[in-house]
Amino acid sequence: EAAADSFKAGGHDYSRGTWLVRGIAKDVLDRAAADAGVTAEAVADLPKIATRPVAKPRIALLHSWLNAQTEGWWRQRLDLLKIPYDYISTQKVAADANLASRYDVILFPPVGFGDPQRIVTGMPTSWGEPMPWKTTPETPNLGKIDSTDDQRPGLGLAGLDHLRQFVEQGGLLVAVEDTAQLMIQAGLAPGVRIASPKGLKVVGSVLDARFPDATSPIADGLGDRLSVYSADGMSFEISNSAAGGWQQEEEDRPTGRGGPKDTDEPQGRPAQPPPPTPAKVERWEARPLRTEELRNNPAVIPEALRPRTLLRFGDADDLLVSGLLEHGEQLARRAAVVEVPVGKGHLLLFAINPIWRGSTIGSHPLVWNAMLEYGALGAGAH
Repeated sequence: EAAADSFKAGGHDYSRGTWLVRGIAKDVLDRAAADAGVTAEAVADLPKIATRPVAKPRIALLHSWLNAQTEGWWRQRLDLLKIPYDYISTQKVAADANLASRYDVILFPPVGFGDPQRIVTGMPTSWGEPMPWKTTPETPNLGKIDSTDDQRPGLGLAGLDHLRQFVEQGGLLVAVEDTAQLMIQAGLAPGVRIASPKGLKVVGSVLDARFPDATSPIADGLGDRLSVYSADGMSFEISNSAAGGWQQEEEDRPTGRGGPKDTDEPQGRPAQPPPPTPAKVERWEARPLRTEELRNNPAVIPEALRPRTLLRFGDADDLLVSGLLEHGEQLARRAAVVEVPVGKGHLLLFAINPIWRGSTIGSHPLVWNAMLEYGALGAGAH
């Protein structure tokens, strides 16, 4: 179990996310803690506190045959930490309609091949010859951890649908940068879109980020802020509607009719005064829907299924930690990590790469925490 709140026990203070292990001999616990490189303390009694389940997840690392370099760093980190996982290709996902029977968590690292749609379409198969990746006498070192008779086919529409089913049936799908863009473009993340800041320039920079909701399981053990790697300044916007309802930089005219001081006079109806200007919300938040948007609108996302920002970029004055940043005020306070409830499961979208080239160790726990508490990602404030 993981503690859902901070607590005191045995004269010590423990933070939210502390693991609680019950009914185990101290010598066994000490050996396990030493092997894992963590600190374990025995207490005679625990206060009554809320907890979240922690389980050993069945993990798959999903790769595309287009490019394996970027996801290779994820694979390296899993191997170094001896985290068990299956290494599966987009082609295998396209052929497997029962992913939830085998996996609890699917990690889909960045592909880094330009247009995210290429992940679906793959390479052209209407001409040319198959491109095998397999062990042969001529290529004895290929195909050791995965193989295919033809690298060209991609995820396909069937693969996208299988990922959707996996999440709806209770799985966690972690999508990062271009794979997150793909999930949004494919309609798997209602109420989320890629932000389009004007004039922003980021080139492989380290930026400040903060937790607007520290009660989320992914924030366990990380304090209230951390530095993250951003390749190009990607960020998200969220909405409470699956069709519009986005924040506008200027909200002086809620209806969009007339000038700032004009009365709202739709043709054939009595004159009405302008509705009140909506309360300001933060860039990482969803704008409250107006009365007219809520009326008979099937696109309104139920509260329990609305996207939520778990990590946002820092304030403009503190945003740059290292690297190149121009017009950082356009990126400041925007959403960097978003959780989207889908059916019984969750889609976790990263605009940053938390496991970049083995060097961003400080943001790795965002992924480890999500994996360990995949069944409790909806915990915390909504």
